[in-house]
Amino acid sequence: MTLSDLQDQIIPQIETGLQEKINALDFNQAGQLKRMITYQMGWRADGTHDGPGKRIRPFLTLLCAGACDGHIEAALPAAIAIELLHNFTLIHDDIQDKSPLRHGKPSLWKKWGIAQAINAGDALFAIAQMAILELAKTVNEHISNLAACELNQVCLHLTQGQYLDIAFESLHNVDIKTYLEMIEGKTAALIAFTAYVGGLAAGQAGHILDLLSAYGQCLGMAFQIQDDFLGIWGDPFVTGKSTASDLLTRKKSLPILYGLENCPEFQAQWKNTTLTTEHVDDMAKTLEICGAKQFVLSKAKDYTERAFENLEQLFPRRNTYAAGLFDLTDALLNRNL
Repeated sequence: MTLSDLQDQIIPQIETGLQEKINALDFNQAGQLKRMITYQMGWRADGTHDGPGKRIRPFLTLLCAGACDGHIEAALPAAIAIELLHNFTLIHDDIQDKSPLRHGKPSLWKKWGIAQAINAGDALFAIAQMAILELAKTVNEHISNLAACELNQVCLHLTQGQYLDIAFESLHNVDIKTYLEMIEGKTAALIAFTAYVGGLAAGQAGHILDLLSAYGQCLGMAFQIQDDFLGIWGDPFVTGKSTASDLLTRKKSLPILYGLENCPEFQAQWKNTTLTTEHVDDMAKTLEICGAKQFVLSKAKDYTERAFENLEQLFPRRNTYAAGLFDLTDALLNRNL
């Protein structure tokens, strides 16, 4: 069975589970709140999915559960909780970043205002908590409580990462070590949990859960570092993102921080208060010459290799879901490089 076959089999289950969870709730006089949530989740009025969101995180959870010889249906509450939590973070991120668009549509705060968008995000956070406790029905109460505790620990880790990301905007000196700590919280923590909880729902414990978490963390780190690479040297026709935006907005991504730490010429270019596209082209070339491009690729390669090493330890013999997990990891970590 190919990765595409697995997606065709599993993603509809995730989509149905998400919609059933939202539709089962009574919003009373706050019907508009439900409309905001369904808009954020990318659903049309008829319930079909309207957007490029691929549900990668919940898909990863269910693949991990299946790879560990567990039942997909048993892990579904955790997968649903993860996708709801992920969308909660997206709503708040868009507000904090003042991002007017999400998946090519007006972001929630742009469409309904900041106050109500915060409220919708908070609602998704609460529903995610309710969803993961459904593991008590599909697995057992002990696993449900353990997963809920871990989910809240992840939420704290996420907010710590987001705090650092926002703080970086006003800090002049951000070192690479602190940046890696930030993406470990903002990006990698949730992906580590998606893998961990899949194994947990499948009845795994101890060393296996540690390996799943380590795999997810390395996957998240590699994915974000590759995103930083593509933000400067990617193909806009593939990524859908201008390679000028990270430099024009002075985003403190990994290649930029490397340049600020190691390249006096780039430091001088960075101080230019009126950056144009022409300046950005020169800055990207300077970063490449000073070794930033190779440094970032090396970091991404290191985390990628570690992710696959964890998978090899976990699944020396691959069932269908484990094979799909290897294929998904390869697809995520070999994007336009």
